[in-house]
Amino acid sequence: MKDLEELLAKCEANAVSDSQIDTSEFPEITDFSGFEPMHPEYFKAKKEQISIRFNSILVDHFKSLGKGWQTKVNDFLMASYLAGDI
Repeated sequence: MKDLEELLAKCEANAVSDSQIDTSEFPEITDFSGFEPMHPEYFKAKKEQISIRFNSILVDHFKSLGKGWQTKVNDFLMASYLAGDI
């Protein structure tokens, strides 16, 4: 662990401050269409709690899938949206 601490201290001592980095030649990213996170397991999309009415047969079906059924509904709707179905 001491080797790691020494390495980190050495890196920090030789680091360039943020104010010294010229980012003027990097374009600002404004279009995120087609964005695929490299590690999706660490990416969590913002969700909004709402109230919505579904047919009972749909609710019963998704509930029968067990714990996490609301996430499965969300994933199903998201896949349909991304495929251009809805």
